[in-house]
Amino acid sequence: MSFFQNVFNQEYQGYLQTGNDRQYSLTFKVKANQNNQDYQFAYNNEPYNLSSNNTLTINYAWDEEYRNWSSLSVNIAGADPANTKSYEIAEILNTNEIFSGMYVASVATNSTKNHLIIKSKSQRAKQIIKMYISNSSAEIELKFNKKAGVAELPTFFTRDTISNRFTFQNNLNHLILLDVSNPIDQAIITEAGFDYNSTQEDWELLRGRGVGIYTFKKQTIDANSRITQIIEYGAGAIEGDLARKTIMSYSGAKTQPDKICEIPHVITSGDLLIP
Repeated sequence: MSFFQNVFNQEYQGYLQTGNDRQYSLTFKVKANQNNQDYQFAYNNEPYNLSSNNTLTINYAWDEEYRNWSSLSVNIAGADPANTKSYEIAEILNTNEIFSGMYVASVATNSTKNHLIIKSKSQRAKQIIKMYISNSSAEIELKFNKKAGVAELPTFFTRDTISNRFTFQNNLNHLILLDVSNPIDQAIITEAGFDYNSTQEDWELLRGRGVGIYTFKKQTIDANSRITQIIEYGAGAIEGDLARKTIMSYSGAKTQPDKICEIPHVITSGDLLIP
């Protein structure tokens, strides 16, 4: 029911634990960002229109668990903000004392087009600093996070967001929760191939995965309040998927069935339940 972004270069794997038996753990993934802690490439080429979106925000952490994040926000607009070049941004960043203590900015030429790049400055920095770039302001124009992973996951995984790093024990401190009402996040979701207007319910995301764990049952009851038929399928199943139909018959006024048959059944629209 929620869209998440993975701005780090390790694939996110979250587990929905549904019982003591590990076979009932469901895995949800968000692919890794192609940019990493040592090298950040701005996928949009110059010139950049920074007349209004001019602030680049770099978030970095030095602690081993990467929980104590600091943010560095720099106005990177050039002499003509609406026509800012990569070399101007590099010069601005490299003269910033905090930035230059960790990173160096430069210009990469790709097929005659110039892009801004940021690299870790030293081997020590590569080993101990973790960083990501906020999606706001100048990032809208530069697109460092253009190839960061985006996926729709059950709401449970909000516990693994950076913002919830102190709220939940053993938080993975890995994801960014995207806001479907925020135009910036809407664009990110759309570019990833999703429709931010069509979020799925958590149970819908379990299609084909929660069979035997999360079960929907449509029951038919006769005039004597006896169950005569059950159509049973896993949460998230849709029309055309396979279900199990249980047919029960009774002798006379008995309340317990004397015949029970379980057979395969193809789900029709009339079988589907909405919680």
